Amino acid sequence: MTSWRSRGHRGDLSENEIDLTNDLYRRKKLAYIKKNPVPIKVIDIDKRGMITKGYFEQKAYVDYSGIAQKIPIAFDVKETELKSLPLSNIHIHQIEDLKEHAEQGGVSFILVHFKMYNEYYLIPLEMLEYYYNNSLQGGRKSIPYADMDKKFKIKRESNGIINYLPTINTYLSSKEELKKKYTV
Repeated sequence: MTSWRSRGHRGDLSENEIDLTNDLYRRKKLAYIKKNPVPIKVIDIDKRGMITKGYFEQKAYVDYSGIAQKIPIAFDVKETELKSLPLSNIHIHQIEDLKEHAEQGGVSFILVHFKMYNEYYLIPLEMLEYYYNNSLQGGRKSIPYADMDKKFKIKRESNGIINYLPTINTYLSSKEELKKKYTV
C-alpha cells in the first residue's frame, strides 16, 4: 500500500510555503519567481475533469525559476526528516539543469527543509556538486546537516514566509570562497 505522500510529493509542504513567499515577493516587486510546471501528457480525463491516465513527457525541471533584482534564479526544494539530505532525493537532471543555469550567469541552489530541526538552508550549487561528485567516487551519499553553513540558514518569518532573498545575497557575496572550499 502506497502512502498518500508518495516520493514525488515529499517536498509539497515546503513548496506551499515557498509559493506563499514567492507570491509576497511578487506583490512587493522584490522578485518574480514561478513554480515550473511538470510536463505531463494527459491520456484520459473522467466526467469530473479529473486526469485518470497520463505520463511524464520528459524529466521535470527544477521546481522554481525566475528573476530577482535582475538576477536569474533557479532552485529545487527538498525536505528531509533525517540529519542529512540524501543525494538520492536529487536527480542528476536537476543538478544538470542547475549547472546549465549557473553557466548562463544565473544563481542556482537547493533550498532544503531539515524537518528534524525545523530549519531551512540554501545549499549552494558548489556544495551540491562537491557532495555529488564525491558520492560517485565512493564518498558519502548525503549532505549532512552538520555541514550546513549558518550563513546560509534561511529565516522563517512568524507568518510562515521563508525569506530566502537575503540568503541569496549572502550566497552571491560568498561565491569565490565557495569555489575555493568546494574544488575537488
